[in-house]
Amino acid sequence: MQQGAAGQDPRKQVGNALPSDIGWTGLLTAHMRAVESQRNDRLFDDPLATALVDLVRNAVHTDPDGTLPTGPEDDSGELTEAWYMLATYLGVRTRYFDDRILDAVSGGTRQVVLLAAGLDSRAARLALPAGTMVYEIDTEPVLRFKESVFESAGLKPGGGRRPVHADLRGPWVEKLTRAGFDPLQPTMWLIEGLLMYLAPEVCDRLLDAVTHLSAPGSRVALEYFDSVPRQDDVSTVNDVEAAVIGRIVSFFQDGPALPPNRWLEERGWDPDVITLAQEIAGHGRDIPPLFQKGRRHEVGVWLAHGRLH
Repeated sequence: MQQGAAGQDPRKQVGNALPSDIGWTGLLTAHMRAVESQRNDRLFDDPLATALVDLVRNAVHTDPDGTLPTGPEDDSGELTEAWYMLATYLGVRTRYFDDRILDAVSGGTRQVVLLAAGLDSRAARLALPAGTMVYEIDTEPVLRFKESVFESAGLKPGGGRRPVHADLRGPWVEKLTRAGFDPLQPTMWLIEGLLMYLAPEVCDRLLDAVTHLSAPGSRVALEYFDSVPRQDDVSTVNDVEAAVIGRIVSFFQDGPALPPNRWLEERGWDPDVITLAQEIAGHGRDIPPLFQKGRRHEVGVWLAHGRLH
């Protein structure tokens, strides 16, 4: 394996170069995208996620809680309920947002901004038109780590990619504009895997900033949980699964205070909302029990996108 950009083997960086919270969920998301990429009926193919799987498995011992997944299959080779839920949720979510981005650029949008981009590889794996610039906002350690994995795996991240080293919990707008972002041009904003980890007032500030930076015709895509899931909402078969689910749940906050349609409408966005369960069924997949109606504690998840008037 080649050395990373900082002269280190990326496997040695997993435990100390990534933030412990969102960095960990980013690794988990990449793992589930790799699982989806290996399916015969896959919804996408993510070579960066596939390259990361071995790094995740080899780095389990560096995780202080020992909760990085070592493999989502049971003894029969089938996905257990917990892993099926995670793989299906993250795989279908990824495809939904892929389609929103491709729809935006097909309509002429040439700016794409990924908020808390993490280990996202859309700039490399989506066939984006020439002249499209993808701005990836995340902390410097996360983006540096991703670049080292691209390099070690021999992957090209694409010419239309511009990392923006910023923490969304602090100043980031000026850093984005300094990187070349033009608020007078329509933009496709992606807020994936983020809002459920934020308090309502932080969500409001984030969407207000996005709206302020958006020219008419801009688009935004996001996900929304109507309640905080609990650890006992998901059946687990061993201590590793229980630890993974427990750690994910521990990160959750309340998210936006309003339903997604109202939340977007009040800021001038024309919303289009679908439940995650509907999107899963639309791809011919079984709906995981966590997202099925009629449960004692149903967890509703919406996928939403909007266009600015």
